[in-house]
Amino acid sequence: MSREEAAAAVQRALAACMGPGAAEQLALAQARLAWDETLAAAGLARPGMSSRLLTVRSGVAHVEATEPILAQELRLRAGPLLVALNERMLGRPGATIVLRGLNVSVGRSRGSVNL
Repeated sequence: MSREEAAAAVQRALAACMGPGAAEQLALAQARLAWDETLAAAGLARPGMSSRLLTVRSGVAHVEATEPILAQELRLRAGPLLVALNERMLGRPGATIVLRGLNVSVGRSRGSVNL
């Protein structure tokens, strides 16, 4: 069995277990995992500062950063981060999202501010 066949079998099994909307949830979970891995590899996972991928809509990742300085750095590095994210997701079961853009906001106690 090839890698692609195995990935498809895992995706079908997960979709059958998870019910309606499973494919979208699995794709988002893979994107979130790839985001965390990419930030760690880029040296952007730092004590006291973090970011998380909230949603993906129409190929745009919506990310929330805990600090304005991190949000600015994510915006400045958006291109290379998106390339690295898409590369990490290649071949993963259920990873069907291809990211084309990045929208970063700063988490606040009362809402968020877009940068």
